Amino acid sequence: MINLENLTIQRGSRTIFSDFNSVIETGLVTIIKGENGSGKSTLLRALAGFTPLENGKIKLNKKSILSSTEEWSQKLIFIDTKNGLSTDLTIIENLKFWVAVKGWSTSEENLRKALKSVNIDKYANLFISQCSEGLKKRAALARLYYSFINQIDFWILDEPTNELDQQSRVLFQKLISKFLKQKGTVVIASHDLNILAKKYNIIDLTLLNKRNIT
Repeated sequence: MINLENLTIQRGSRTIFSDFNSVIETGLVTIIKGENGSGKSTLLRALAGFTPLENGKIKLNKKSILSSTEEWSQKLIFIDTKNGLSTDLTIIENLKFWVAVKGWSTSEENLRKALKSVNIDKYANLFISQCSEGLKKRAALARLYYSFINQIDFWILDEPTNELDQQSRVLFQKLISKFLKQKGTVVIASHDLNILAKKYNIIDLTLLNKRNIT
């Protein structure tokens, strides 16, 4: 269980969250929903260790995850809306670079399997600058395959289904189902509550913001 305790997060002079408390259950999917500007992406970046807290703690099994950000980062895969892709590299080169940064094996076999998991192996040598937005999204989501050959416990994903066609959404859902079977935890920021056919938990930041205003 991940406990969010009295979180206060600021961006410049603006307070995004003040004394925010919530719980993310491990081994399940939690969808963070809310209006634009409600803080979905900020919360995900805080969970991933990229956005500092003004106050409060994020705890996994009663231990602060931010006490060792390097150790925490090795347990998760974080994909934001920018996808983290270099336009100067091909799809497979981007994936290989990301895997190498993680410190994992960059074997050709696993790279190909990762691309195949989201049905883009035939586009492996296409430069990102030549890709549609849907292909770029799938190129980023191919990283999720490495959860099944490395010790990854958490996915933190920002609007992962944006730009995906129906076939790609089905493949994404299969990846989630497989990850849940190995007791993985998925945290997704999205407006789309039809991402999954199965049950999921919801944290609604719109309701939080309305309480703060009143």
